[in-house]
Amino acid sequence: MNMKFIVFKILLVGSIFFCNFLLRAQNPFLRPGSQKPKPVMVQRPAPPPPPPKPQNTNIELRGFFKFKGEWYFSIFDKVKNKGVWLQKGEAFDDGKIEIESFNPSTEVLKIKGGTTLSLKKSDGKVLSVPSAMPVNKPKPVKKNAPPPTTGRKIVTSSGRTITIPPRNPLPLPKK
Repeated sequence: MNMKFIVFKILLVGSIFFCNFLLRAQNPFLRPGSQKPKPVMVQRPAPPPPPPKPQNTNIELRGFFKFKGEWYFSIFDKVKNKGVWLQKGEAFDDGKIEIESFNPSTEVLKIKGGTTLSLKKSDGKVLSVPSAMPVNKPKPVKKNAPPPTTGRKIVTSSGRTITIPPRNPLPLPKK
């Protein structure tokens, strides 16, 4: 049994080598040169992406207008709390921000480096505006209130009439 097993192994390994030889031999039914190995494709590695440019996300477009055919843009840096009016081609923040183009139909400002800015959409809120003058609110009219007194009239010995205005009550102190 041992001998049969060894003979079987030899025949098996021999038939594998023989089949491999037949597979590598040229097929007589194929055209000459059709089984040449194809050239190996050399794949070049993709170039590394450019390093990201640091973009200041604290830059805002606050406004723009056109005067004598030239566009002017209000750029504001929230970190530095500083704003400037620039034209196309002018730079801000030591040359880091330079206006490249402006599309008036979409109101989008393009900055060199690919950043785009646009105006913020309004929230529909009414903003309070500080004033130098105090705003006098109309006093509510009380129903069934006695008419305001016009004051006291005093006639002097010389016959002259003096009107003393009514006293206003003092406001209560706030606690």
